[in-house]
Amino acid sequence: MNLNSEDRRTAGLQDRKTIYTRNTRTISGRLHDELVMMDIEQGKYFSLNPVATRIWDLMENPASAEELCNQLRDEYEVDSLRCRAEVSELLDDMFRLGLVVKLT
Repeated sequence: MNLNSEDRRTAGLQDRKTIYTRNTRTISGRLHDELVMMDIEQGKYFSLNPVATRIWDLMENPASAEELCNQLRDEYEVDSLRCRAEVSELLDDMFRLGLVVKLT
């Protein structure tokens, strides 16, 4: 499916309004600088790299992709567009895997 520029702008605005929160059915623990997670219902194990672990930590309270990027840009040297793209991709993957839920 191809989106025209108007559709992409609208989708981008919607993404910024979407609030994500951790799914409480997962259990997690630290292994060095990474997070190891287990979804008991799915019987699946996940490992997050250090940056994804930081995003998970920031999601202790519900947050939008934009809010997460604002915090990450304060902590890491990362371009705004790259941050938004990579955080959105991670959140999409985590949503698809059932690790986070969308509140809006």
